[in-house]
Amino acid sequence: MPDYDFSQVDAAIIDSQLNTARVFRDVLIRLGFRRVELFDSVRAAAGLLAAAMPDLVLVDADGEDSEAFRFIRSLRNEPAVPNPFACVIVTTWAPTPALLTRVTNAGGDDLLMKPVSPKQVRERIVSLIEARKGFVVTADYTGPDRRKSPREGAQVPVLDAPNTLRLKATGQWTQSGARMRLNEAIATVTTQKRLRASIQVAFLIEFALAGLARPVPDRMSIDHVGRIGGFLDDLLRRLGDDGDHAPVEAVARAIKSLADKVRAAAEKGPVSADDRDQLQALSRALMQAVDPDRPLEAMTREVASAVDGYRSRLEQIAQAKAAAAASALAASSADAAGEAANDSIASSAPPPAAAGPASTALSAG
Repeated sequence: MPDYDFSQVDAAIIDSQLNTARVFRDVLIRLGFRRVELFDSVRAAAGLLAAAMPDLVLVDADGEDSEAFRFIRSLRNEPAVPNPFACVIVTTWAPTPALLTRVTNAGGDDLLMKPVSPKQVRERIVSLIEARKGFVVTADYTGPDRRKSPREGAQVPVLDAPNTLRLKATGQWTQSGARMRLNEAIATVTTQKRLRASIQVAFLIEFALAGLARPVPDRMSIDHVGRIGGFLDDLLRRLGDDGDHAPVEAVARAIKSLADKVRAAAEKGPVSADDRDQLQALSRALMQAVDPDRPLEAMTREVASAVDGYRSRLEQIAQAKAAAAASALAASSADAAGEAANDSIASSAPPPAAAGPASTALSAG
């Protein structure tokens, strides 16, 4: 195993169980970490998101529900975080597949089961130095690539995110060089977030249009329109001073206003064709304003392909549920038929012979 130098590496441990936190701290200190801060809750560690982030964060997932995952998502997605690429290891006493999924979807790097040995901790740290996954940026996720197989459809670029843990442990760290790499990567994330948000808004609108045209708009379409505002808010807060974003802001606010109107109308009845057409036109104008160098036709094709794929998955899920329900019904019917047959046999069988002297003598003989 390579001999890394951790004398410049900083870490933070977030764990409500002080004894466990001290064990982790002692392991990291023995490895040679420069500084290890302890926090007994996510709230106590909130200041890390506004200060210079440590290179490694160990956060306990067994405390207050969702707090650890909210912290990780804020770390990865809040525009003001100075190092959204810090390595994150989630710790737990009770690992489950569901917990692993939550860690992955929040943007964590790894899940480590307690209790741990110094060897296990070192191995995980070395893995983050040598084989950390590239980052992907979508409308609602930033973090290590979650896919094990190649992505279908439009390729989401994989970012070689700055890994300050690696830079320091391998002697490649310089303050100015690291800050420059971090700023460049953050700028890339910001650009990708704007682009993916505009495409996500177009996707939500394109999917909802058919349902909104019905005499009684369906619930799923209304709910999809209701999600538009959140993505627009995220896009708007990422419009910085790196260019003229007035056209993007104007279109985004127009969509948000119209989406609110359409959703309110859909709760009461059909949505007018004019509002539906305008919503679609504005969504395409937003994509064009965010990424003027890319042909609009290519972006609309990407959205249409995503909608088709989504509808196909929904149909598959519905078919699977219907098949499971039919199978359960058939099994229930078979059980009921079996019970009825047993009851019929029992009722038609002759009563047992009464025990008398003969039977007693036979038994005795």
